[in-house]
Amino acid sequence: MARLMGNTLRNAYRVGIAIKGFDGVVELLAGLALWIFPSALTAALAPLLPKVAGDHPIRNFVAYWAGRMDQELSAGSHTFVVLFLLAHGVVKVVLVYCLMKEYHWVYPYGIAVLALFTIYQAYVLVTTPSWGVAAFTVLDVVIIYLVWREWRELTAKAASTESVSTE
Repeated sequence: MARLMGNTLRNAYRVGIAIKGFDGVVELLAGLALWIFPSALTAALAPLLPKVAGDHPIRNFVAYWAGRMDQELSAGSHTFVVLFLLAHGVVKVVLVYCLMKEYHWVYPYGIAVLALFTIYQAYVLVTTPSWGVAAFTVLDVVIIYLVWREWRELTAKAASTESVSTE
């Protein structure tokens, strides 16, 4: 039973890290796209923005948030968004690569970086609450736990291998 639970948590760790890697690639590509084509977001969101009285509620929801994002970017925070996405994406991609390669020295840094991202997300959640940020914050806390657990297991395995080799 304990072995099954351990395998399940290890698989959850791998899936969580893969999600973080995918998220990092998406953030990196989005940051590059916004940097290279600053008006691309406005052009891509233009078809979603008009609301019609009898329009579908999901379309209205997407249009509202797309318009809000477009207003925030055009209000002068474009550089911050680009830098944030690029930095966030690069850090996540490098971190995920190192965790997948099981570089032992990376785990404490990975936990620290994920904790900092989570603290920032908690700040955003408090200042402008949203279900999406809440979900990502919970996901990050779970991933931090899984990274810590994986690090602990790898350290224990390395210590037992080392003690066997010295005997």
